[in-house]
Amino acid sequence: MIEQQARVIEIDGDTVWLEAERESTCSDCQVKQGCGTGLLAKHVGKKFSKISVHKTTDTTMGEVVMLVIPEEALLQGAALMYLLPLTLLFLFSIITRSFDLGEGAEILAGLTGLVTGFAVVKENLRNKKDGIQAKVLEE
Repeated sequence: MIEQQARVIEIDGDTVWLEAERESTCSDCQVKQGCGTGLLAKHVGKKFSKISVHKTTDTTMGEVVMLVIPEEALLQGAALMYLLPLTLLFLFSIITRSFDLGEGAEILAGLTGLVTGFAVVKENLRNKKDGIQAKVLEE
């Protein structure tokens, strides 16, 4: 389980909206002084993510809670988000190449596969109610 503290910013029926600070690993890195990413993170400041979770405990506005995300869910989500669009990009291009329709058609087919992959990911995430959703750790 991946755990992070988050603050309750809104309660809407059975849904609790949390605000969690995006954590950077730059503070643990040995080369943070000479790294462009570390310097950029230092000057941009803290960033926050707004996350909705199903209400399982009594919470109040402003309360700091522990947010947990199953590691398997994070890995499955990352695989779906990155691998599916790329796989469809290559698959559509390869299929088009087998018909020998030209380079322009291959590029167009690849982009169509990429966009299709993103649409499938978006629809899949929209329809997920449980499973990969983060939860508030009950104390």
